[in-house]
Amino acid sequence: MKELYFLKIGGSVITDLSKPYTAKREEIRRALSEIKEAKARKDFKIIIGHGSGSFAHLPAKEYNVPAGLINEKSRKGATLTYLAAKELNNIFVREAIDLGIDVFPFSPSSFGIAEESMLSNGIVEHIKTTLESGFIPVTYGDVVIDRKKGVAIASTEEVFRFLAIEMRPSKVFLATDVDGVFDKDPEKNSDARLVDIVDSSNINEIIKSTDSSSKRIDVTGGMRSKVMRLYDISRNTGAMCYIFNGTKEGNIRKMLLGELEGYTLVKA
Repeated sequence: MKELYFLKIGGSVITDLSKPYTAKREEIRRALSEIKEAKARKDFKIIIGHGSGSFAHLPAKEYNVPAGLINEKSRKGATLTYLAAKELNNIFVREAIDLGIDVFPFSPSSFGIAEESMLSNGIVEHIKTTLESGFIPVTYGDVVIDRKKGVAIASTEEVFRFLAIEMRPSKVFLATDVDGVFDKDPEKNSDARLVDIVDSSNINEIIKSTDSSSKRIDVTGGMRSKVMRLYDISRNTGAMCYIFNGTKEGNIRKMLLGELEGYTLVKA
């Protein structure tokens, strides 16, 4: 039976964070080409997710969408955030089609419902069927309906956590713009050390030391939230989860083939 992989390509990889609503089309094509190359060499199934980068994070922050329906502008903000996320997804999917990759997009708002920002109910059968039909499902961080707050942001990691419960991937990969998890912020500390493994022995220490604040606009909680979601996935499904640098040419292909050196493994 083919292994199932989940791969998230971060917004920092495929968008220009310094320019609102700017996709790095060449980087999108490179990432997708590396996935295609890896699949040509190794027989596996994959679900791709991508971040929102300089797209959906902007209206989400402007209208404070993570807080839910808190004022008369909240519904407008939720819809604008949805449209921004979909805009980037449309670009991503079009580039995949142009490369001859058979993808099919899924907006989390179409299959999941949240409660206090955690996806709690939904239907994933059509994603399973799409995968079995030979497509590569593509999903992304999105605005979703929330039973308690009205609306919420579901990060790609949260979407993966929800899908993993039923679909049981063997590996989950997170392509970011850094080599993995560091014991200190590598942008502020020259002596920051890459953490090879995050597991039950050090997860609490890592969460405390990983800064969730950033100069970047990120409404999903930064690296701290990513580590927590991946640890939850591993704890609940047994999947091995990896955080690695997806901005370096060849790294996505190498990671999928098990050939990459230099990453953080997150496991329960």
